[in-house]
Amino acid sequence: MTVASGGTLTQRVVWALTGTVALFVTALALLAYLTFDQMEDDLVNDILNTEMDRLVQHARDSDGFLPREGVRELGGSMRAWVSVDGNRPTGIPEEILSLDSGLHLIEPGAYTWHVMVAETSRGKVYLLYDATDNEERVHDFGLIVLGVGAICVVGAYALSRRVAAVAVGPLLDLTDRLATWAPGSPDMAVTRDDEAGRLIEAFNRVQNQVDRSIAREREFAGNLSHEVRTPLAAIRSDSELMLLTQALTPDQRLRLTRVVDNVDDVIVSLESARAMARDQLRPPEPVDLSACMEDAWRGYEAQAELAKLRLDNQIPAGQARTLDRYALLTVLRNLVRNAVEHAAPATLTVRLAADGGLELGDDGKGIAADDLPFLFRRYYSGRMRDSGTAAADETARGLGLAIAKRVCDMQGWSLTVESSRQGEARGTRFTLRFEGGADLPAAAGAQSRI
Repeated sequence: MTVASGGTLTQRVVWALTGTVALFVTALALLAYLTFDQMEDDLVNDILNTEMDRLVQHARDSDGFLPREGVRELGGSMRAWVSVDGNRPTGIPEEILSLDSGLHLIEPGAYTWHVMVAETSRGKVYLLYDATDNEERVHDFGLIVLGVGAICVVGAYALSRRVAAVAVGPLLDLTDRLATWAPGSPDMAVTRDDEAGRLIEAFNRVQNQVDRSIAREREFAGNLSHEVRTPLAAIRSDSELMLLTQALTPDQRLRLTRVVDNVDDVIVSLESARAMARDQLRPPEPVDLSACMEDAWRGYEAQAELAKLRLDNQIPAGQARTLDRYALLTVLRNLVRNAVEHAAPATLTVRLAADGGLELGDDGKGIAADDLPFLFRRYYSGRMRDSGTAAADETARGLGLAIAKRVCDMQGWSLTVESSRQGEARGTRFTLRFEGGADLPAAAGAQSRI
């Protein structure tokens, strides 16, 4: 991955914030300077208008107020002249003599003059206001604004460095943590010498490590399934051959049957574990729901008998669905084991739901309402249903329901639970809905065991 570098991320944040503040301060300073300059001009023009009105009024009342020759000093920076019959008054500057009536701004050399010319009954009146001092004040104000703006920019730079450190700090901490967790070099080169480049590089190393871990886990699951299947097949075949022997006692025949059942359970667990490790679905097949429930129960029949849990399988024979049989066995086995451990002594009733799914309900002691939202969490510890052999409100830990929920999520099924500890409705009911499975006619027949 190649990314053009334009300084570190911290530097870019600093310059972006500082540049934004500098632009804002510059615009504000320029606006203030222009506003002050315009205000000074407007003030001088107002003074000229007022004074010209006064001069015109005096000129009407007295011929001596404005001398025909020379200048009339009006105090401060203002002077006035009158030109009668086109004659040039004494002392009038050459620059204003040719001006027409109205307001004028001229700048002879280092001076700034505001001039107003008006026609009267006596002649042409020239009124001059020397605004050089006003312009110097505007210039001084501009310098002050410029200095304040510079201070603001410097302060913004210092503040931007602190903001950048706070903003980029967590990114640097995350990079350091990732680098410590996944040392080494990434497979993808990152030519970007900044904080983002370091973070991308660290993420690449973490991704490599995660990919290798997933590959090792999948390889382990595949190897385990392959290596264990051979001895399991031998154990199962030998047990079945021994079951064909006529000289077995009832107790020996029962134990051999349990061996076969347990081998089947191990195969189911291996297939489910491999599917979950690879996150891949097995091809669906027609499955008789009643027979599958009996197979799931058979693996825990001995434990259920000891715990005094009875099965009431109300699923009609021949009710088949097209789905993953190993996945369904895994879910049912974990639900049966949960009932053995936490519901017994009770009766586990299994029936078809109205939408074609399965309902597994028991009349045990139920689950606390506070535990229901967390029931499918891995390693969740809560006050679950009391088992027949454990003390009241025993803290339970396990993976069974979490595995069942995980399998349902992979298959696109839904698994929900309802429970009560009060009255006739006491007990727990799990509802399994096959969102993706298709109904098959009853003639599809029951599936044989593994």
